[in-house]
Amino acid sequence: MKKRIIASLIALMVGIAAICGCAGGSSDEPKGTDIVASIGNESINYALYNAAFESYLEYMTQMGGGVTDQEDLETFQDMIMDYLLMDMMTLYNAAEDGFALSDEEKQAAIDQAKSELKDIEDEYMKAAQEDYEKDSSKTIEQYFNEYIAALSDHYLGKKMNFEQYSEAYTDELIRSNTIEAYKAYVCKDFQVSDADISNWYDEQFDSDQAAYDKYPEQYKFDAEYFEKYFGIKDDACPPTYIPKGYSRIMDIVVNPSGKLSDEYESKQKRLEEIYKECSDLTFTDALNGDDANAEKIAELIAEYKQIDQECEAVYNDYIKDAKKKIDAAYDELVSGKDFADVMMRYSENTDVVGKDGEDGCEAFQTMGQIISLKYECNADWSDTVKEIFGMLKVGEYSGVFADEDGSLHIIKYVSDVPAGAVPLESVYEPIKSIVKTISDETAWNELIETWLDDSRIKRNMKLIRLVGQDLIEETE
Repeated sequence: MKKRIIASLIALMVGIAAICGCAGGSSDEPKGTDIVASIGNESINYALYNAAFESYLEYMTQMGGGVTDQEDLETFQDMIMDYLLMDMMTLYNAAEDGFALSDEEKQAAIDQAKSELKDIEDEYMKAAQEDYEKDSSKTIEQYFNEYIAALSDHYLGKKMNFEQYSEAYTDELIRSNTIEAYKAYVCKDFQVSDADISNWYDEQFDSDQAAYDKYPEQYKFDAEYFEKYFGIKDDACPPTYIPKGYSRIMDIVVNPSGKLSDEYESKQKRLEEIYKECSDLTFTDALNGDDANAEKIAELIAEYKQIDQECEAVYNDYIKDAKKKIDAAYDELVSGKDFADVMMRYSENTDVVGKDGEDGCEAFQTMGQIISLKYECNADWSDTVKEIFGMLKVGEYSGVFADEDGSLHIIKYVSDVPAGAVPLESVYEPIKSIVKTISDETAWNELIETWLDDSRIKRNMKLIRLVGQDLIEETE
C-alpha cells in the first residue's frame, strides 16, 4: 500500500511538471535517450528516470523530507526505479498476453490526449507571449518551440517540435491507458469471499457507530456522498449505522433567472432603516409617556408602505416565470400526479435531475434527500425549508414557498430513516465492490512484486546511481 501511494504521488508530480515547465540539465550529464532499464521491447530511458526523480524529490522537500546521505539516496533511487519498472513490466506482460486496447478505448485515449495537449499548448503559448513582450528579438513561435523542445528533451530525451511531441504524448497516454486496462483485465476474475465481506462490514459498523454516536450530524453528508458518488469516487462507501433523527424529503425547486436590481436592493436596505427608526421613535414615546414623535412615525410608515409596494411589484416581476413554472408543477400534484415524476420534469436541482446529459442521483430520485430537525449538518437545508418540513406529516407535500436564496420550492415528506444498524444484505453489493477493489489492489501489488523480481530485467545501475549524486556532494 505504501509503495502504491508513493507511486501515485510521483505520477502526480510528473504530471504537474509537464504542465508547468522543467529544468534543463548540464552538458556533462548522460544523454536522455540512454537506457536505464529494459526487458524485451520495453525500456526506460534516462530522461524519464531523471524527471521522475526530480519531481518526487521536489515534493519530498516541500513536505520537509530529503536525501541526507548515500544510503538515503540509493533507497530513493531504487524506489523511483521500482515505480517506473511497474509500468514497464505491466506493458511487457500485456504484450506477452496479446492484450491491447479496444478501438473504442484507444480512441478515448487519443481524445484525452488532444484535450491535455491543448492545455499544454495554451500554457506554453501564454509563456511565449509574455517572453515576446519582454524581448521581441525572437518571435512568439520561436519562444514556443524552445519551450516544447526543452519539455520533450527533459521527459523523452529528444528535442521535438509540437507535432512530434503531440504524437509522442498521445502514444504515452495510450500506453498509460493500456496499463490501467490490463490491470482491470487481470483482476476481473479475482474473487472475494462472504467472510471477507462480512469482516469488512463488522469493522466498518464499529467505526460508523462510534463516529455517529459522537457526531450524528455527519451522517447526512456521508450518506448522501455515498449515494451520489459510489462507483465514481474511491472514498464513497455506505454508512452501516444510522443515528436517530433523520428523514427524507423530495424537493421541486425552480430558480428565478437573472438577479434583482441594485435599486431593489437599495430599497430593501431603506426598509430596514425605516423599521429601525420607527422602532426607536416608538420606544422613545413609550418611555416618555407621550406621542411627540407620532407625526414622524406616521410619515415613516407611509414611506415604508410605498417602498414595500414598489419592491413587491419588482419582485413579482422578477419571479413571474419561475412562479409560473412551479405553479404548473403544483397543479399537476393537485391533479394526482406522482410527486417523484413531477419533480423529475420540473425541478432544477441538478443533483437530483442531472445536468448536461448526465444522470442525477438515483437515490434522491426514488427515496428523496436527507433532512434533520435535530441536527445542524454540513451542506444543510435552510431554516425556511426545515420550518416548512416541520409542519408536514409523512406523505404530505407543501404549498409553493420561497427559500432564503429566492428559489421557489415544493417539498414532500417522504419517510423517516430507521435508526440503528443498516442490514448487511441492503448494502451487500456496494460492500462487495469495495472489498473486491481492496483485494484486487493487494493481489495486483503481489503480482507486481513477482514481476519486479524477473531476472530478465536489465538495469544500468551505473546510470541509476548517477542521478542525484550532487545532493550528497552538497551536504558533505
